[in-house]
Order: sequence, then structure tokens, then C-alpha cells
Amino acid sequence: MRISAWHKQPRLFTAAQMQQADLRAEGSGTPLYGLMLRAGGAVAREALERFSHVSEWHVLCGPGNNGGDGWVTALELLRHGQPAFVWELNTGRQLPAPAAQARSEFLREAQARPLNAQRLLAALEQRSSAGVIDALFANGLNRPLEGELRQLVDGLNSRTVPVVSIDVPTGLDPDLSRSEHPHVRADLTVALAGLKPAHVFEPARSSCGRIVLADIGFPKQVLKDVSPILILQAEITAEAVPPLDPAGHKYDAGTVCLVAGSSRYRGAAELAARAAWRSGAGLVTLVSDFAHANAWPETIFERHTGTTPWPPAGLDHRRAAALLIGPGLDPGMLEQLPDIIDWSSGPVVLDASALDPDAIAETRHLFRDQPLVLTPHHGEAERLLARFLPAEQALTRTNPLAAARLLAVELAALVVLKGPATVIASPAGQLAVSTRGHPALATGGTGDVLAGVITALLARPGGREELFRRVCAAVVVHGLAGELAAAELGAGTIASDVIGRLPQAFQLYG
Repeated sequence: MRISAWHKQPRLFTAAQMQQADLRAEGSGTPLYGLMLRAGGAVAREALERFSHVSEWHVLCGPGNNGGDGWVTALELLRHGQPAFVWELNTGRQLPAPAAQARSEFLREAQARPLNAQRLLAALEQRSSAGVIDALFANGLNRPLEGELRQLVDGLNSRTVPVVSIDVPTGLDPDLSRSEHPHVRADLTVALAGLKPAHVFEPARSSCGRIVLADIGFPKQVLKDVSPILILQAEITAEAVPPLDPAGHKYDAGTVCLVAGSSRYRGAAELAARAAWRSGAGLVTLVSDFAHANAWPETIFERHTGTTPWPPAGLDHRRAAALLIGPGLDPGMLEQLPDIIDWSSGPVVLDASALDPDAIAETRHLFRDQPLVLTPHHGEAERLLARFLPAEQALTRTNPLAAARLLAVELAALVVLKGPATVIASPAGQLAVSTRGHPALATGGTGDVLAGVITALLARPGGREELFRRVCAAVVVHGLAGELAAAELGAGTIASDVIGRLPQAFQLYG
């Protein structure tokens, strides 16, 4: 396994981390004005290429370095023969040195206008082929837009004029997944140096429009040093999937035991079992009082209820290299959750019913001695936060990174916070985000499929030691399978379709 490639994954950056990157880059001899020149050049190229029908650009420049990027962009547009008019927001604050230099360079060749929302919106009304470059505030805005800026943003959002935002649309917090306040809804956002949380988490991501990442010349080591948050790339993450032993037998491939299912939700257990099989498990055992009528014949069924002692007769650790508890599980079984976890000798995955906050509270004393994975969706994560960290309950909706990280530390378990962008957080501080998947995955049962994939990869030899990377790999391959199914079937994709594409996803992945 070429583990060294793992750290070549791109990073996700908060506003504070990018500020650190600026300081370190400058300290290492990389002039910030040089970065600004490359940023403005990249924005101008994207604007000219993607909006060739625009005959003139109106560039809105704010009081910080984001405004400096706008001044450079405007000058580059002029030098490409494109009319560019700068509207300057004057707050009375002194511009940072790089932005001041960019402003001076522009003013040598053209004039600027003071930003006036009414005049700007009127000018846009008169020009059917005008476009806007938003370089007002990418970060550092610590209050909602109001007054003239609010009027301007509302006016831009109500028109069909194309808007290109530099780094992050004005009014969006780059660190958060949503904003309740007025903000620009861009058609194109040119992210500078690295993606920010607002670029990957919905609904903020949708306000960015199409997102293009521009390399503006930051030293790679600087970017690596300031952020530990990985954006998982399939070709690199694939190295965490151990190959099957050509001379191995079913126990070498990994044995999966599921404690799942109920009279009402037999399908959830079956989906998880099928996903484990399709992810290469050598043996799958379902422990439940009920089995699906069309259960795959390969799956071993062990009948067990919450009224009989754990483990059921005949079940031994050899059949449970990794254990999945929860998909469709009868709530009556939760009383035995401490006994089941204590019995396990390998990684344990808790999903769905097993994420009940009361049940977690009764068993959390066992977590520090077990390699444990929790797989909540946002509603389940919010309930867990409400129980264990009530002051942070709202984080799930606004800051999934922080929510996952806090739960992982508080519960001493690896947390997979599922969503359009899924966060993987470990108690040791490891953080990763997977953006693989498709909106069609927002359908019943796909979470059960993911739980089965995770458990199968953890069941292979070394799963305990490679917990974080194996889980990252499972999340990515599940997303790839969803993409494959949706490409063929569209909005009608169901969880069983995703299972059917897992072998192909693993082939593409490796």
C-alpha cells in the first residue's frame, strides 16, 4: 500500500487558515502582490472564456485584498480589450498594501467610480450584455449586509446579469454551510488557492454557482501545513483499500456480522448485507429475529431477539471480523447494545437505530476500548449533539466540519456525518470531506448501503489499524457507485441500484 500518497490529497481551508497561509507565504518569500496578480489574471480569463457574450464588465471592489483581486481583474480585462468599470466601496479604512498597489496600477489606466447601488443597478438595466465581478467581501465580513449593500445584493440577485464572485460570494461566510443573511448568488465563483467550506457544503455551495479552483502560486507546503482537512480524491484514497489475497479464503477476505432488521424494516438489514457482499466480504452473517423474504442465499441467518442472551448460540468471533449494528434494528435490541459492543473483538459500526442518544449514553464508556464508527445523517447528529453537547446543537446545520469533529472527540469514536458532502472525523483530529455522490442518493436505504460498505472494508485484515483511511475509502466508493447508478438511471435511482454498481466502482476506484 502506497500510504505516502495519502498526504497528497488537496485540502479544504477555513478563512483563518487562509490568513495563516498568506502570512507563511509572505514569510517564505512569496510576495502577496504576486499572488494577487495571478488571482486577478485567473478571474479575468474565466470571465472572458465562460461569458463571451458579455460586452462590458462592472467590477465591484471592496476595502480588502479581495477588492485588490478585483482591481487586478479589471485591469486584465482592459488589457484584453474588454470594457471594465470599477465601482469602489470606500469605507474610510486604509487598503492593505497589496490591494493599494493593485488600485494604483488600475488608476494609471482608467478611472473608478464610488459604489452607488442605485446608479450601478440602473447601468445594468441599460446594458443587456453587461456582467458583474463581485470582489467586495470574500471573508472578514462579521455582520449582515445592510443599507446600500443590501439593496445592491438584492438588486443583483433579482436580475439575469451574470455574476462572477472572487473566492466567495459577498455575504457568504466562507466557513459555514449556510447563511441566513442576504448574499450574492453567483453564476461562477473562482476559488483562490483552495476550496473553502462554503464551496462544498449545501446550501452555500449552490449560491456559488459553478466553482472553478485557481492555483495562484501558493507554496504547496504552506497550504499543506495550515490545513489538516482533506478533500478526498478517488485515485489517492483507493490506496486504503487492501487487495484481496489471491491465495486467501473467505475468512481472509473479511467476515461481516450484522445485528440489524426488524419486522417492519427487514429491507434495511438486507441492503446492508448485500452491500457488504458486493464490497468483497468473504462471509456475511445476519443476526436478527427477522430476515427479508428475498434474502440472498449466501447470507447466514442467526435468529436472535432482545429477550435472549448475547451472543446467539453458534456465533463466534471468527464470523465477526467487523460488526455492524443498527440498520432497521428493533429498538428492543438496544438494551443489549453494551453486551454486543463488549463482545466484539474487531471494529464496530453503529448506524440508524443504534445511534439512539440514550443507547449511546449507556454504552459510551466502552468506546475508548473499541475501534468504533458512528454514521449519523444530519438529523441524527443534531440529536446526538443535543444530548451530549447541547450548546453546539445548531452546528450540524451551519458547520458540519465542527459538528463531526466535536462528536468524534466527545464520543471517542470516528464519525461519518453523511450529506451531499460527507465529513469523516476521528477523535485524534483527522478530518476529511468527500464530495463524491449524486443528488439521487437522497433516497431511502442508501445509508444502509454505506454502512455495509464501511463494515466490509473494516473486516479485511488491518481494518482496526487503518480505521480512518478505510472509512474514507468506503465513503468515496459508495459515492462513486451512486454516480454510476444515477448516470444510467437518473432521478429514479434506488439503493439496490447503488449496490449493483459497487463492483464496478471498486474496479474504477482501484
